[in-house]
Amino acid sequence: MLKNLKTSDIKKDVKIKESFINADFKDLKINCNIYKGNFYLDSFNYFTIDENYNTFDNLFKRDFYQNHDHFFTSEFFENFKKNLNSYKKHKNIFVIGSSAANNYYSNLIQFLPRIFFINDKKIKIAIHRNSSTKFREFIKLILNNRQIEFSFIYLDDGFYNFEDSQIPQFFDISKSVKILKNFLSPNPNSKKFDEKKIYVTREDSTYRKIINEADITPILRSKGYKIINPQLYSINEQIELFSQADKILAPYGSNLSNIIFCKPGTEIYEIGPKFENKYEKIFENRYKFLAEINKLNYKRFITDTVPVSDHSELAKKYIDKTILRSSNYYKNLIIQVKDINNIN
Repeated sequence: MLKNLKTSDIKKDVKIKESFINADFKDLKINCNIYKGNFYLDSFNYFTIDENYNTFDNLFKRDFYQNHDHFFTSEFFENFKKNLNSYKKHKNIFVIGSSAANNYYSNLIQFLPRIFFINDKKIKIAIHRNSSTKFREFIKLILNNRQIEFSFIYLDDGFYNFEDSQIPQFFDISKSVKILKNFLSPNPNSKKFDEKKIYVTREDSTYRKIINEADITPILRSKGYKIINPQLYSINEQIELFSQADKILAPYGSNLSNIIFCKPGTEIYEIGPKFENKYEKIFENRYKFLAEINKLNYKRFITDTVPVSDHSELAKKYIDKTILRSSNYYKNLIIQVKDINNIN
Protein backbone atom coordinates (compact mmCIF):
# COMPACT_ATOMS: atom_id res chain seq x y z
CA MET A 1 0.00 0.00 0.00
CA LEU A 2 1.07 3.57 -0.58
CA LYS A 3 2.07 5.49 2.52
CA ASN A 4 1.08 9.14 2.87
CA LEU A 5 3.67 11.33 4.61
CA LYS A 6 2.82 14.65 6.18
CA THR A 7 5.25 17.58 6.27
CA SER A 8 6.15 16.67 9.85
CA ASP A 9 7.01 13.11 8.73
CA ILE A 10 9.31 14.47 6.02
CA LYS A 11 11.21 16.57 8.54
CA LYS A 12 11.78 13.53 10.78
CA ASP A 13 13.16 11.27 8.02
CA VAL A 14 16.61 12.50 6.98
CA LYS A 15 16.70 10.54 3.72
CA ILE A 16 13.30 11.77 2.56
CA LYS A 17 14.06 15.30 3.71
CA GLU A 18 17.15 15.28 1.49
CA SER A 19 14.89 14.51 -1.49
CA PHE A 20 13.30 17.93 -1.18
CA ILE A 21 14.79 21.22 -2.30
CA ASN A 22 13.51 24.17 -0.33
CA ALA A 23 13.00 27.38 -2.30
CA ASP A 24 11.38 30.57 -1.14
CA PHE A 25 10.54 34.15 -1.96
CA LYS A 26 11.37 36.01 1.20
CA ASP A 27 9.58 39.17 0.09
CA LEU A 28 6.37 37.21 -0.48
CA LYS A 29 6.88 34.97 2.57
CA ILE A 30 6.18 31.93 0.39
CA ASN A 31 8.10 28.68 0.62
CA CYS A 32 8.13 25.97 -2.06
CA ASN A 33 9.04 22.32 -1.51
CA ILE A 34 10.45 20.73 -4.67
CA TYR A 35 10.80 16.96 -4.82
CA LYS A 36 14.03 16.03 -6.61
CA GLY A 37 14.92 12.46 -7.51
CA ASN A 38 13.11 9.46 -8.95
CA PHE A 39 9.31 9.35 -8.80
CA TYR A 40 6.13 8.25 -10.51
CA LEU A 41 3.04 10.30 -11.27
CA ASP A 42 -0.08 10.31 -13.40
CA SER A 43 -0.64 13.16 -15.84
CA PHE A 44 -4.12 13.97 -14.55
CA ASN A 45 -3.63 14.40 -10.80
CA TYR A 46 0.17 14.85 -10.80
CA PHE A 47 0.14 12.89 -7.56
CA THR A 48 3.79 12.11 -6.78
CA ILE A 49 4.84 8.63 -5.62
CA ASP A 50 8.48 7.98 -4.72
CA GLU A 51 10.43 4.74 -5.22
CA ASN A 52 9.53 3.51 -1.74
CA TYR A 53 5.80 4.04 -2.38
CA ASN A 54 5.62 7.17 -0.24
CA THR A 55 3.23 9.96 -1.20
CA PHE A 56 2.84 13.54 -0.04
CA ASP A 57 -0.84 14.42 -0.27
CA ASN A 58 -0.59 17.79 1.48
CA LEU A 59 2.05 18.98 -1.02
CA PHE A 60 0.66 17.54 -4.24
CA LYS A 61 -3.06 18.23 -3.97
CA ARG A 62 -4.12 20.76 -6.60
CA ASP A 63 -7.25 21.95 -4.82
CA PHE A 64 -8.99 21.46 -1.48
CA TYR A 65 -11.78 19.39 -3.05
CA GLN A 66 -9.46 16.97 -4.85
CA ASN A 67 -9.81 13.45 -3.52
CA HIS A 68 -6.85 11.06 -3.68
CA ASP A 69 -8.50 8.21 -1.75
CA HIS A 70 -8.40 5.83 -4.70
CA PHE A 71 -4.59 5.92 -4.64
CA PHE A 72 -4.62 4.28 -1.21
CA THR A 73 -6.67 1.21 -2.11
CA SER A 74 -5.14 -2.24 -2.42
CA GLU A 75 -6.62 -2.53 -5.91
CA PHE A 76 -4.75 0.55 -7.10
CA PHE A 77 -1.50 -0.54 -5.44
CA GLU A 78 -1.50 -3.99 -7.01
CA ASN A 79 -2.25 -2.58 -10.44
CA PHE A 80 0.38 0.14 -10.01
CA LYS A 81 3.12 -2.38 -9.11
CA LYS A 82 2.12 -4.74 -11.89
CA ASN A 83 2.65 -2.02 -14.48
CA LEU A 84 5.81 -0.40 -13.06
CA ASN A 85 8.02 -1.57 -15.91
CA SER A 86 5.62 -0.34 -18.59
CA TYR A 87 5.55 3.32 -17.56
CA LYS A 88 7.28 5.63 -20.02
CA LYS A 89 10.52 7.05 -18.60
CA HIS A 90 11.82 10.61 -18.67
CA LYS A 91 15.08 11.88 -17.19
CA ASN A 92 16.19 15.33 -15.99
CA ILE A 93 12.76 16.93 -16.29
CA PHE A 94 11.13 19.81 -14.42
CA VAL A 95 7.43 18.89 -14.12
CA ILE A 96 5.25 21.98 -14.27
CA GLY A 97 2.28 20.04 -15.61
CA SER A 98 -0.95 21.38 -17.03
CA SER A 99 -4.61 20.44 -17.09
CA ALA A 100 -5.37 17.33 -19.12
CA ALA A 101 -8.61 19.06 -20.14
CA ASN A 102 -6.73 22.30 -20.94
CA ASN A 103 -8.71 24.22 -18.30
CA TYR A 104 -7.43 27.80 -18.12
CA TYR A 105 -8.25 28.22 -14.41
CA SER A 106 -6.17 25.13 -13.54
CA ASN A 107 -3.34 26.08 -15.88
CA LEU A 108 -3.09 29.64 -14.56
CA ILE A 109 -3.93 29.30 -10.86
CA GLN A 110 -2.72 25.79 -10.02
CA PHE A 111 0.11 24.90 -12.41
CA LEU A 112 1.75 28.11 -13.61
CA PRO A 113 2.97 29.45 -10.21
CA ARG A 114 5.38 26.49 -10.07
CA ILE A 115 7.33 27.88 -13.02
CA PHE A 116 8.78 30.69 -10.93
CA PHE A 117 10.73 28.22 -8.80
CA ILE A 118 12.94 27.04 -11.65
CA ASN A 119 16.54 27.87 -10.80
CA ASP A 120 18.34 26.14 -13.68
CA LYS A 121 19.24 28.12 -16.79
CA LYS A 122 18.71 25.19 -19.15
CA ILE A 123 15.89 22.75 -18.59
CA LYS A 124 13.28 20.40 -20.05
CA ILE A 125 9.71 21.10 -18.92
CA ALA A 126 6.85 18.58 -18.80
CA ILE A 127 3.29 19.71 -19.59
CA HIS A 128 0.25 17.84 -20.90
CA ARG A 129 -0.06 17.43 -24.65
CA ASN A 130 -3.59 18.87 -24.52
CA SER A 131 -2.30 22.28 -23.44
CA SER A 132 -3.17 25.07 -25.83
CA THR A 133 -0.67 26.81 -28.08
CA LYS A 134 -1.59 29.99 -26.25
CA PHE A 135 -0.56 28.54 -22.87
CA ARG A 136 2.69 27.19 -24.33
CA GLU A 137 3.49 30.60 -25.79
CA PHE A 138 2.86 32.22 -22.42
CA ILE A 139 5.29 29.82 -20.73
CA LYS A 140 7.80 30.60 -23.47
CA LEU A 141 7.39 34.34 -22.85
CA ILE A 142 7.94 33.94 -19.10
CA LEU A 143 11.03 31.75 -19.44
CA ASN A 144 12.54 33.90 -22.18
CA ASN A 145 12.15 36.92 -19.92
CA ARG A 146 13.95 34.97 -17.19
CA GLN A 147 16.65 33.99 -19.70
CA ILE A 148 16.01 30.27 -19.21
CA GLU A 149 16.72 27.99 -22.15
CA PHE A 150 14.12 25.23 -22.30
CA SER A 151 12.30 22.62 -24.34
CA PHE A 152 8.92 20.98 -23.81
CA ILE A 153 8.23 17.34 -22.99
CA TYR A 154 4.60 16.46 -23.67
CA LEU A 155 2.70 14.06 -21.45
CA ASP A 156 -0.21 11.92 -22.60
CA ASP A 157 -2.79 10.37 -20.27
CA GLY A 158 -1.36 7.78 -17.93
CA PHE A 159 1.51 7.13 -15.51
CA TYR A 160 5.13 8.15 -15.98
CA ASN A 161 8.45 7.26 -14.39
CA PHE A 162 10.70 10.28 -13.87
CA GLU A 163 14.38 9.86 -13.08
CA ASP A 164 16.58 12.55 -11.54
CA SER A 165 13.76 15.05 -12.07
CA GLN A 166 12.02 17.78 -10.14
CA ILE A 167 8.41 18.55 -9.30
CA PRO A 168 7.36 21.51 -7.12
CA GLN A 169 4.44 21.37 -4.74
CA PHE A 170 1.04 22.89 -5.44
CA PHE A 171 0.05 26.05 -3.52
CA ASP A 172 -3.20 27.09 -1.92
CA ILE A 173 -5.12 29.64 -3.98
CA SER A 174 -4.12 32.68 -1.93
CA LYS A 175 -0.42 31.92 -2.37
CA SER A 176 -0.84 31.15 -6.07
CA VAL A 177 -2.54 34.49 -6.62
CA LYS A 178 0.20 36.28 -4.68
CA ILE A 179 2.92 34.67 -6.82
CA LEU A 180 1.16 35.40 -10.11
CA LYS A 181 0.41 39.02 -9.25
CA ASN A 182 4.00 39.57 -8.17
CA PHE A 183 5.49 38.31 -11.44
CA LEU A 184 2.81 38.94 -14.06
CA SER A 185 0.89 42.11 -13.16
CA PRO A 186 1.28 44.58 -16.05
CA ASN A 187 2.43 48.16 -15.76
CA PRO A 188 -0.59 50.12 -14.44
CA ASN A 189 0.40 53.03 -16.70
CA SER A 190 0.23 50.93 -19.86
CA LYS A 191 -2.02 52.44 -22.52
CA LYS A 192 -2.27 49.43 -24.86
CA PHE A 193 -5.86 48.85 -23.72
CA ASP A 194 -8.11 51.50 -22.24
CA GLU A 195 -11.47 49.68 -22.12
CA LYS A 196 -13.03 50.49 -18.74
CA LYS A 197 -16.08 48.26 -19.22
CA ILE A 198 -15.79 44.81 -20.79
CA TYR A 199 -18.14 41.93 -21.46
CA VAL A 200 -16.35 38.60 -21.88
CA THR A 201 -18.19 36.33 -24.30
CA ARG A 202 -18.07 32.51 -24.37
CA GLU A 203 -19.40 32.36 -27.92
CA ASP A 204 -16.71 29.84 -28.94
CA SER A 205 -17.41 27.49 -26.02
CA THR A 206 -19.54 24.37 -26.27
CA TYR A 207 -21.25 24.95 -22.92
CA ARG A 208 -22.12 27.76 -20.52
CA LYS A 209 -22.44 30.26 -23.32
CA ILE A 210 -25.27 32.84 -23.32
CA ILE A 211 -28.00 31.66 -25.71
CA ASN A 212 -29.67 35.09 -25.84
CA GLU A 213 -26.39 36.99 -26.16
CA ALA A 214 -27.67 38.78 -29.28
CA ASP A 215 -30.34 40.39 -27.08
CA ILE A 216 -27.94 41.73 -24.46
CA THR A 217 -24.89 42.88 -26.44
CA PRO A 218 -26.66 45.94 -27.97
CA ILE A 219 -27.70 46.98 -24.45
CA LEU A 220 -24.17 46.53 -23.15
CA ARG A 221 -22.67 48.50 -26.04
CA SER A 222 -25.08 51.35 -25.32
CA LYS A 223 -23.74 51.36 -21.76
CA GLY A 224 -20.14 51.62 -22.97
CA TYR A 225 -19.13 47.95 -22.71
CA LYS A 226 -16.59 46.48 -25.14
CA ILE A 227 -17.36 42.90 -26.21
CA ILE A 228 -14.22 40.79 -25.69
CA ASN A 229 -13.61 37.29 -27.04
CA PRO A 230 -10.59 35.94 -25.09
CA GLN A 231 -9.80 33.54 -27.92
CA LEU A 232 -8.64 36.54 -29.95
CA TYR A 233 -6.14 37.72 -27.33
CA SER A 234 -2.93 36.27 -25.95
CA ILE A 235 -2.84 35.51 -22.22
CA ASN A 236 -0.60 38.53 -21.71
CA GLU A 237 -3.17 40.73 -23.48
CA GLN A 238 -6.03 39.25 -21.44
CA ILE A 239 -4.17 40.07 -18.23
CA GLU A 240 -3.70 43.65 -19.36
CA LEU A 241 -7.33 44.01 -20.44
CA PHE A 242 -8.58 42.86 -17.04
CA SER A 243 -6.08 45.02 -15.18
CA GLN A 244 -7.30 48.19 -16.91
CA ALA A 245 -11.06 47.57 -16.56
CA ASP A 246 -13.34 49.12 -13.93
CA LYS A 247 -16.31 46.84 -14.67
CA ILE A 248 -16.25 43.25 -15.97
CA LEU A 249 -19.28 41.18 -16.94
CA ALA A 250 -18.76 37.53 -17.87
CA PRO A 251 -20.40 34.10 -17.83
CA TYR A 252 -19.04 31.74 -15.18
CA GLY A 253 -15.88 30.22 -16.64
CA SER A 254 -12.11 30.05 -16.62
CA ASN A 255 -11.67 33.44 -18.28
CA LEU A 256 -12.73 34.96 -14.97
CA SER A 257 -9.45 33.69 -13.53
CA ASN A 258 -7.94 36.88 -14.94
CA ILE A 259 -9.74 38.95 -12.29
CA ILE A 260 -6.75 38.29 -10.02
CA PHE A 261 -5.00 41.03 -12.01
CA CYS A 262 -7.80 43.58 -11.52
CA LYS A 263 -7.21 46.64 -9.39
CA PRO A 264 -9.02 46.77 -6.02
CA GLY A 265 -12.59 47.99 -6.28
CA THR A 266 -13.19 46.66 -9.81
CA GLU A 267 -16.81 45.58 -10.23
CA ILE A 268 -17.22 41.93 -11.27
CA TYR A 269 -20.58 40.69 -12.57
CA GLU A 270 -20.65 36.91 -12.90
CA ILE A 271 -23.41 35.29 -14.98
CA GLY A 272 -24.02 31.67 -14.08
CA PRO A 273 -26.47 28.85 -13.40
CA LYS A 274 -27.73 27.70 -10.06
CA PHE A 275 -25.50 24.86 -8.90
CA GLU A 276 -27.68 22.19 -7.30
CA ASN A 277 -25.62 19.01 -7.08
CA LYS A 278 -23.00 18.40 -4.41
CA TYR A 279 -20.23 17.94 -6.99
CA GLU A 280 -21.16 21.34 -8.49
CA LYS A 281 -21.21 23.20 -5.18
CA ILE A 282 -17.43 23.00 -4.85
CA PHE A 283 -17.16 25.28 -7.91
CA GLU A 284 -19.94 27.69 -6.95
CA ASN A 285 -17.84 30.34 -5.19
CA ARG A 286 -14.59 29.87 -7.13
CA TYR A 287 -14.55 33.37 -8.65
CA LYS A 288 -16.26 34.99 -5.70
CA PHE A 289 -13.31 33.81 -3.62
CA LEU A 290 -10.82 35.23 -6.14
CA ALA A 291 -12.72 38.53 -5.99
CA GLU A 292 -12.56 38.56 -2.19
CA ILE A 293 -8.80 37.88 -2.21
CA ASN A 294 -8.29 40.85 -4.53
CA LYS A 295 -10.77 43.20 -2.80
CA LEU A 296 -13.08 43.39 -5.82
CA ASN A 297 -16.81 44.19 -5.77
CA TYR A 298 -18.52 40.96 -6.82
CA LYS A 299 -22.12 40.24 -7.86
CA ARG A 300 -23.67 37.12 -9.39
CA PHE A 301 -26.63 36.90 -11.78
CA ILE A 302 -28.44 33.52 -11.76
CA THR A 303 -29.63 32.29 -15.16
CA ASP A 304 -31.93 29.68 -16.63
CA THR A 305 -30.19 26.76 -18.32
CA VAL A 306 -30.52 24.90 -21.63
CA PRO A 307 -29.05 21.41 -22.28
CA VAL A 308 -26.18 21.16 -24.76
CA SER A 309 -26.91 18.88 -27.70
CA ASP A 310 -23.30 17.83 -28.35
CA HIS A 311 -20.28 18.43 -26.13
CA SER A 312 -16.67 18.67 -27.27
CA GLU A 313 -14.58 15.51 -27.60
CA LEU A 314 -12.37 16.71 -24.75
CA ALA A 315 -15.36 17.14 -22.41
CA LYS A 316 -16.74 13.72 -23.37
CA LYS A 317 -13.34 12.16 -22.74
CA TYR A 318 -12.87 13.43 -19.18
CA ILE A 319 -16.42 14.03 -17.88
CA ASP A 320 -18.93 11.29 -17.10
CA LYS A 321 -21.76 11.37 -19.66
CA THR A 322 -24.41 11.40 -16.92
CA ILE A 323 -22.88 14.54 -15.43
CA LEU A 324 -22.59 16.16 -18.87
CA ARG A 325 -26.26 15.50 -19.42
CA SER A 326 -27.63 16.56 -16.02
CA SER A 327 -25.27 19.14 -14.51
CA ASN A 328 -26.05 22.85 -14.87
CA TYR A 329 -22.28 23.36 -14.96
CA TYR A 330 -22.28 21.85 -18.46
CA LYS A 331 -25.37 23.59 -19.84
CA ASN A 332 -25.88 26.81 -21.78
CA LEU A 333 -27.39 29.89 -20.17
CA ILE A 334 -30.24 32.34 -20.66
CA ILE A 335 -29.97 35.59 -18.71
CA GLN A 336 -32.89 37.88 -18.00
CA VAL A 337 -32.61 41.09 -20.01
CA LYS A 338 -33.79 43.10 -16.99
CA ASP A 339 -30.62 42.10 -15.15
CA ILE A 340 -28.53 43.61 -17.94
CA ASN A 341 -30.68 46.75 -17.94
CA ASN A 342 -29.87 47.24 -14.25
CA ILE A 343 -26.11 47.23 -14.82
CA ASN A 344 -24.39 50.61 -15.04
